[in-house]
Order: sequence, then C-alpha cells, then structure tokens
Amino acid sequence: MKNVIVYAENGIYAGWPANHGGWQWGDEFLVGFMRGAYKRQSMHNIIEPFELMQARSLDGGETWATETPNIPVDYYETNAAPEFSLKDAIIRVRGTYDHGGDCLPPGGGFWLSRNRGRVWSGPFGFDGLVLPPEQHLTARTCTLGDLVFLSKAQIDFWGTDDVFAARHDGKRFSVAGIVCDDNARAVMPAVAMVGDRIVCTMRRRKNGRRDGWIDAFGSEDGGESWRFLSEVGVTGSQNGNPPALIASGDRLICAYGNRDECAILARESFDGGKTWSLAQTLRDGGKSDIGYPRLFLRSDGKAVCVYYWAENNQQHIAATIF
Repeated sequence: MKNVIVYAENGIYAGWPANHGGWQWGDEFLVGFMRGAYKRQSMHNIIEPFELMQARSLDGGETWATETPNIPVDYYETNAAPEFSLKDAIIRVRGTYDHGGDCLPPGGGFWLSRNRGRVWSGPFGFDGLVLPPEQHLTARTCTLGDLVFLSKAQIDFWGTDDVFAARHDGKRFSVAGIVCDDNARAVMPAVAMVGDRIVCTMRRRKNGRRDGWIDAFGSEDGGESWRFLSEVGVTGSQNGNPPALIASGDRLICAYGNRDECAILARESFDGGKTWSLAQTLRDGGKSDIGYPRLFLRSDGKAVCVYYWAENNQQHIAATIF
C-alpha cells in the first residue's frame, strides 16, 4: 500500500473529488476537484474565491500534474448540447450542493470534453429531462456506457434526494429507470458493471439513524429496473460520505470515508454486490473533513483511491495505491 500526493499547497483547501468527476484511459487518470483559500471555521475550512481544478496522471497514479480547466465556477444559463457520444467524450456534471453549481437552472447542467478533459465546452442542459417544478438536480458526475446517473431533490428540503438513471441517445436524455426513491436520502451514486449486472452504490442518510451509510442496488436489464442488494458500510455521524465503486473482473471494490473514524475504507464483493468483505483501512489518522473518493484500476490490477485529506493549515488531494 502506498500513499501519494495528488495536489497540495500551503494555505489552500482542496476537496471533494467525488463531486467533480473521475475518468481513465488505460493508465491515464483524470480527477476533478475544487480549491480555495484555507481559513479555519465551523465546518469546511475554505473561503471564496473558489476555483475548479483537475489533476492528471499518466503513470497509473504514481505522479500527478495539476491543470486549470476552462470551466468557470459561477454561471447562470445552459445551452442546448451538440450531438456527442458518451463513448467518445466525457462530461462533468454540476448542480445544487456544488459551489457555483447552484447558480445553474434547477435542471442542472454539464460541461463536455472530446479530448480527455484538455478543453471543455458548456454549460449544457440535460435536454429531454424535465424535472417537476418543485425539484432540482443535485451534483455528481457518474456515467456507465450511455447511462448517466443523477439525483434530484425537493427545493428547500435537504435530504429528499433520490437517484435515477438517464439514457443519452447522442442528442437527448431520457429517464431509463429509478434506482432508489425510498424514505431516506439517496444521493451521489457510483456505478460499475459485473457480468450482466449494473451495481449502483450511493450515499444514504435518514432521520432517526445516527450514522450515514452506503447501499448497493442492482439492475439486470440495462438500468430500467432496480432492486436492493445490500448495505455496504457505515460512513459516520457527520453527514456521512459518498462511495466510489469500480469493477475488476468479478470483483467489486467500494471505497468511502468514515468521518468518525477519520479513515478511508474499502470493501470487496465477489457476488455482484450482495455481500461484502470486512473493511480494509486504506488510510487512517486524519481529521473529520476527509473522503469523497474516486477509484481507478491500473493495468497491473492495482486500484488507486483518490480522496481529500486534512492536515494543519492545508487540505489536500491524496491517493492510496493498493
């Protein structure tokens, strides 16, 4: 197991890779994050102005170079998207709960890159998706094939999020299936394919339960119908933490932060998400403001977990290779 620095700068707070996208092409990895000046305060020690950033590795996560994408933090209108294929392009989703993303219309939006994140265009709306007037899109970049996994919530009612899958046909989006819309918060999905099953993990929270947790749902019909598979693990009492998920053959790896334990944890499943191993500690000894991971899989079979990590006067982006 090996820890490396993805991005760190004195006096700077960098965070939330889970919100801002992770993509890979072989052993080339790209991860998004946000940074701002570090200042101690009640929760997140970050103050404006914020800046969207990304880091790229060309050697399977051993070394990283920081890039400043041409994506502004604040914008207020979306345009109709050009034709594109999710097989040939990547998108970076923005919406409510994402600093600056709340300036967008309630339907949220995305930025598009056809050259591995070197140049972005947008913001574009999710043409074809029509949310009820009392709802808005919440932030997470999560795609699988022609599916984009999103969440929405009631405006002004925190914790009412539910997760759904949208299909993109090259021009427009349409709802493919509802993944989870029960009586607990369901947000920030992460997906992987094992055999014929799509597995979707997500961040959960509910009044009356002390800890947040991660649930897994499965679909055998391309994302149209879903069923509950298992509870993956708990994420602590401080509003929980979102999961990262990746498949390696018939093995699923799910990583997440536990803010009570101040640790980054990983569990494995070999039966399509129905049961999970005991938690493996990837890193501990941090502070409560940690986590929000992304997972990558190297050509040598090793996994790379990227997350944000707290230290004095600095909040940085780190990675654990395991």
